[in-house]
Amino acid sequence: MSRFSGADILVRRLVVSAFVLFMLAASAHAVSYASRVVFYTPGTAGPLWQNPSAALGGASVLTGENPAASNYFGFPNILSPFSPAYQGDEIVQIGEGGQLTLGLSNFALVGSGKEIGIYTNVGLVDADYPNGTNTNPATRFGGGSANVSVSADNINWVSLGSRTFTMPSFLFPNAGPYLTAPPPSVFFADFGLPMPSPFSCFDGKGWMQAQDCFLVSPNVWSAGGDWLNLASSGLSQVGYIRFEIPSDGNPGTDLRLAIDTVAINNAAVGSPVPEPASLLVLPLVALVFGRRRGC
Repeated sequence: MSRFSGADILVRRLVVSAFVLFMLAASAHAVSYASRVVFYTPGTAGPLWQNPSAALGGASVLTGENPAASNYFGFPNILSPFSPAYQGDEIVQIGEGGQLTLGLSNFALVGSGKEIGIYTNVGLVDADYPNGTNTNPATRFGGGSANVSVSADNINWVSLGSRTFTMPSFLFPNAGPYLTAPPPSVFFADFGLPMPSPFSCFDGKGWMQAQDCFLVSPNVWSAGGDWLNLASSGLSQVGYIRFEIPSDGNPGTDLRLAIDTVAINNAAVGSPVPEPASLLVLPLVALVFGRRRGC
């Protein structure tokens, strides 16, 4: 005789079903990101945000929740357009005279429109806190500009010119903008889908209407970000991306850009980017010297 009642069995089935749906949703959003730091020099970046590894992999679901990371002040929040990443384990900053070069996990295949998404620390200004109402016209904080270059091999680089990053990030379509924990749902935006709307889409909109700015198709949302069309590079694929902020020679300015994550368009993911040749040679050299010492 079963130890469980009909109600218990129903609850268990619902739990299993929810778990399966979650796994399916998670697998559908398997995005390819930057996976290695090739070079970093902070320039005039703030000392709290000089960990370049913060730009690798996906963005943090929660911001400000880590007491062990820099810039912690005890106010966790889900990643939302009004609450961008701000701790030292979530973003890395580039200042004047600084540079960040990242290697992608996979090549971004050129020809798919907007192939690479740049997620920064842009936040929308809330005109009716805590209701998530945009000003009209919409205003922001964070973001910034940098010279962007791309490469297929980390040897030959092509400049894309100066780019300004203004778009916020968005993760949970079924949540308010200031939740302190993720909602219990399988609905979330996709970091591998280009942002479909311009910044002006947010002008004067309340929270529910502003979510439509991220809507790609029914029940499918982009996670926002600024997206790069790589057609002008002349490359067939891109495996590396570089951000540089040269000094403007003005002591009264302090130009900076914070990177949260770099993602590849789901439709433009190519083969894995191999490890740089120099990194592959080092273990071989060590092996040869080790054998010689053993002779």
